[in-house]
Amino acid sequence: MIKLECMDVHKAYGSRKVLCGIDLELLRGDIIGICGDNGCGKSTLLSILAGVERADRGRVTLNGKDVRRIRDLPRRIGYVPQNDPIPGNVKVREILGLWCASRSGFDSITEEYELGDMLNMRVDKLSGGMRRRVSVACASASGPEMLILDEPATAMDMHFRELLYLDLVRTAGQGTGIVMVSHDPDELALCNTCFRIIDGKNERI
Repeated sequence: MIKLECMDVHKAYGSRKVLCGIDLELLRGDIIGICGDNGCGKSTLLSILAGVERADRGRVTLNGKDVRRIRDLPRRIGYVPQNDPIPGNVKVREILGLWCASRSGFDSITEEYELGDMLNMRVDKLSGGMRRRVSVACASASGPEMLILDEPATAMDMHFRELLYLDLVRTAGQGTGIVMVSHDPDELALCNTCFRIIDGKNERI
């Protein structure tokens, strides 16, 4: 069974300890929600799970292999951080095309996220909510085994929030494991399991 496992993860910035022994397991098809006070380490945890940042201690593995040693990790773990990483000087169709393995995949993700009207727009001309949709679509386009989302519905209006929620449930139903940071009760209601980070540790809620 495919799983993403976080084992006794610690992280500090100078003398400030942020994560003090995080343990969690994400299986394909599960949705895990993570909440907590601002500055408690939620975004740091996601960046470690995605293999972007290194833990000071502990391990994160995908099917038993250290995520930082997986060469094709961006296609196996889709990651959307708080600050959208997509470049602004390209068109939506260009950035989306980089992540889609086929024309049919491109057409499918364009329809699911209702991106058709903006395909020829430059990313830096999009509103915050539109740009967020493109970021989540790109992270989902390769059909990753795991999807890691930091407040995925930020800046989205109600219509696209509801569209995103339907897509997350559908994506999990197709076997992708999802972990997301959220403060939104509607988003957390989608989750099989929710954790709160307190004093650097995660407790189930």
